[in-house]
Amino acid sequence: MHKAVLMAASAAMFAFPVSGRAQDLKGVQGDPRVPALEEQVRQMQAELAALKKGQETRIGLDNGRLTVTSADGDFSLSLRALIQYDYGYFAQSRGPAAGPLADLSSGSNFRRAQIGVAGTAWRDFSYNFTLDFAGNGVEKSGYIYNAYVQYDARPFAIRIGAYTPPGGIEDQTGSGDLIFLERPSAVDAARNLAGSPSRTAVTLFHGGDTHQFAVSYTGNKVGDSGAFDEQQAVVGRAAWLPLDAANAKWLLDATFTHVFKPADVAPGAPVSRVSFSAGPELAVDNNGPRTVDTALSGAFDAKSVTILGLESALACETLYFQGGWFRYGVQRRAAAIPDPDFNGWYAAATWSLTGEAHPYDAATATFRGLRPRRGLGSGGLGAWEVKARYSHLDLDFDPLAAPAAGGVAGGVQDVWTLGVNWYVTNGIRLSFEYDNIKVNHIGIPANDVSADGFGLRTQLSL
Repeated sequence: MHKAVLMAASAAMFAFPVSGRAQDLKGVQGDPRVPALEEQVRQMQAELAALKKGQETRIGLDNGRLTVTSADGDFSLSLRALIQYDYGYFAQSRGPAAGPLADLSSGSNFRRAQIGVAGTAWRDFSYNFTLDFAGNGVEKSGYIYNAYVQYDARPFAIRIGAYTPPGGIEDQTGSGDLIFLERPSAVDAARNLAGSPSRTAVTLFHGGDTHQFAVSYTGNKVGDSGAFDEQQAVVGRAAWLPLDAANAKWLLDATFTHVFKPADVAPGAPVSRVSFSAGPELAVDNNGPRTVDTALSGAFDAKSVTILGLESALACETLYFQGGWFRYGVQRRAAAIPDPDFNGWYAAATWSLTGEAHPYDAATATFRGLRPRRGLGSGGLGAWEVKARYSHLDLDFDPLAAPAAGGVAGGVQDVWTLGVNWYVTNGIRLSFEYDNIKVNHIGIPANDVSADGFGLRTQLSL
C-alpha cells in the first residue's frame, strides 16, 4: 500500500513539471523534444489511472465468506461452504421380519458437505456452482448440486442449468436454514418427482419485496440413469406476503407440478414407472430406507402426474409457525384402472428463547434461521429456540384391493418431532431432535414400523 501511494505521488510530482515544460516548449518551433515529452505524460497518466483502479478492487470476509468484488461492481466471486455432520440413533419396537425396515440402522454421516462459488458477472448476470460430497446416509465422491447462470432483467430473471426449481416455502428454504434436520415427508414426496437439487431446468422469475412468481420447465436430475426419453414437467410457484410489519410477517404460498411426459423405461417402449416414497425424517441409515413407498404395490405406468401444494408461514416476534398441505394425483395410461391420489400435510412451530426472530428473505420468499444478537465468544451465548412439528403422509389408495384392480398399499406415516436449536454464531449451529415414528400398512400389519429416533447435527455454513 505504501509503495503504491509513493509511486502515485512521485508520478504526479513529475507529471506537472513535465506538462508545464511541454507547454513552454510548444513555442519553440521544430523542437523534437516536445512530442516525446507529451507521450511520456500520457503514459504516466494512464499508469496512474490503472493503479488507482486496481487499488479499488475489494476483498472482504463477509460473515466469514471470502468475497472479491471488482472496482466497478460488475464482477464478484464468493466462496461458499456448508458442512452438516449428523448422528442418529433408532430405538425400534416394531418392524417387518426381514428387509431394510426390519432394523433401522443407527450411525453417523455427513448429511451435506458442500463447497462452491457464487457471484455476479457483467453486472446483470449471476452464477452458482456448488458440489456436494455427502448425501442421505452415505458420503459420495462429489456431484453437481447447483450449476446455473441467471440473467437479472429486473423485475424479471431467467435461470438455466441444474438446481432446485422453486416449489414452495420448505422446498426453497436453504439447507443451512432448515429448522428441522429433514424436510417433512409430504414436502419430500412432492419435490422429488420434478424438483429437488441437481434438477436440469429453465426458470422464469418475477419478484419483489412482498411477492414472487416462478415457472420452471424441468427434466431429469444430473446423473439420472435407467430411463429413456427424459422426463418433462412444469413446476410453478406463487408466493405473497400479505402482512409485512416490523414485528410480524405472514407468507402465503401455492405450488403446482405437472409431469406431462414421464420418462420411458426403454427405447421404443412407451411405458413409465412413477412412484412416491419418503424416509423416517432422520437420514443416517446407510440403507436409505423408504418407510412409505407406493412401489410396494408396483410402480405406476403413468400418463401424467399432478401435485398441488399450499403452504403458509407466520413470524411474529419470537414465535414462528409454518404448515402445508399437498395432494398427489396420477393419471394411469390404462383407462380401465382407477387413477390413484394421495395426500400429506405438516404443521410446525418454534419459540426463540433469546428474543431473536426469523428474518424474511425476499430473494427466495422464505424465512431464514435465527441470527444471534451476540454469539458465543462475542459477549453472548448465541440464539436458542425450541421447536415442534407433526408430519403426516398417506400413500394408500384403496389398499385392500389388489394392485391389478388399482389398489395401492404404500403405507401411512406419522412423525412427531420435538427439539432445540442452538445458533452458536451466525455460521455455527447445533441441533437436537427427538422423533416418534409410526408407519401403518392396512391389511399387512407385519410391515408396520414403530420407532423412536434421536438426532444431533453439527453445522458450519459460510
